[in-house]
Amino acid sequence: MNLKKTLALILALVMALSLVACGSSSAAAPDGSGDGVDQPYAGTTISVVVCTSAFMDNVVAKVGEFEEATGIHVEIEELEDSQVSQKVSVSCAGESGDVDVFGYRPLQDSTLYINNGWLQDLSSFTADPDFDYQDFFQASREATSDVNGVPYGIPYMTEREIVYLNLDLLGQAGYTDGPTTFEELIEMCDKLNDPANGVYAMALRGEGNAAITQFAGFLYAFGGDFFKDGTALVNTPEFLQAIKYYAMLINDYCAPGSQNYGWTDTSNLFCQGSAAMRIDCDSQYAYATNESSSLIYDSVGYSMFPAGPFGSTPFNITAWGLGINSYSEHQGAAWEFIKWATSKEMDVDGMIAGNSSARTSTWENPDATGAYPTELLDVIIATNANENAVSYDRPVMVEGSDARAKIGELLTLAIEGASDEELQAKADSVNDYVQKLLDAE
Repeated sequence: MNLKKTLALILALVMALSLVACGSSSAAAPDGSGDGVDQPYAGTTISVVVCTSAFMDNVVAKVGEFEEATGIHVEIEELEDSQVSQKVSVSCAGESGDVDVFGYRPLQDSTLYINNGWLQDLSSFTADPDFDYQDFFQASREATSDVNGVPYGIPYMTEREIVYLNLDLLGQAGYTDGPTTFEELIEMCDKLNDPANGVYAMALRGEGNAAITQFAGFLYAFGGDFFKDGTALVNTPEFLQAIKYYAMLINDYCAPGSQNYGWTDTSNLFCQGSAAMRIDCDSQYAYATNESSSLIYDSVGYSMFPAGPFGSTPFNITAWGLGINSYSEHQGAAWEFIKWATSKEMDVDGMIAGNSSARTSTWENPDATGAYPTELLDVIIATNANENAVSYDRPVMVEGSDARAKIGELLTLAIEGASDEELQAKADSVNDYVQKLLDAE
């Protein structure tokens, strides 16, 4: 081999080695982690705090696939909704990045979190055409964005207020469907309630703060609201009428101890076959139909929220979104997780698992909607078309959590059997408190 050929061979070998080297490394990732083109965040550990749900149960079950594909290690903690809010508040108020991704309730948390600078602006991330951000419902995008349309979260769960039915218990009492009016609800409760045999007509949240969202549908049905045009309405006759009606249902037709119940308690009671009806979010239906955790999985029915004096007024909301902690040091890896968890493929899987999607394409996918019980799908479609449905289930304001807690105290007092005079006095006090919060905004 002559010298020219030898030099050419050496040059080709050097170029080949250079290409291999270039293909196996990259510049540092935006959050300072990762050293590979295919796995730019490999070796990064992110912390995720979310509320327990069918959607997140599916994410937890499949997160190993994400970790293998990206090299990112994900530590997921599933908590009750109030515990999630508390953990996020403590972390972000301390400007800590110990939580990278967190679930939050847009109606309750968005304004506070955005104003406090706790949520990272996601504009640069949602611009990715492969993610198809426009596929999410417009209302859901608005719920997770600020007033200027800047996205701060990705919606993953919508919810409607419905009635769950134990068809066996209803059938024994001669019923084939749920109540259509508040009057029918009481009539059915009278006939279905059987405490002597451990069966109760209703399962309702009774813990003041947790119950406010489910109470909301009753409030609207009596013509009331939390506030309107900057004026608090907590002490109005409509509000108090709704409070008394809800308290009556808890005391007369629910299991003992219901004044302390949140959604998991009422779900468990219903799944054990101890409640004939349950009013709560449709997003929880999979717990009732799960053969391994529900004794009534094959006898669950559904109906629309019954009509009160002002019609059937269930809430129809964007319940949960995923956001990135603005103090996180791993925002690139955090986005990769959110992008994967809320992708079209995972969203369909989540809906099959029991979630109620915020993506248009998922609701148009027969594989996803086919997972829903036909009767439930009919109720959801009818609720979506209900012009009286309300897009919020709590006081939507900067200090919404404080307002909700105070209103929860009023509900608790009613459940405890306060007199009309005591209830009015408390309502006046709470109304003043809520008004001051509104005036401060």
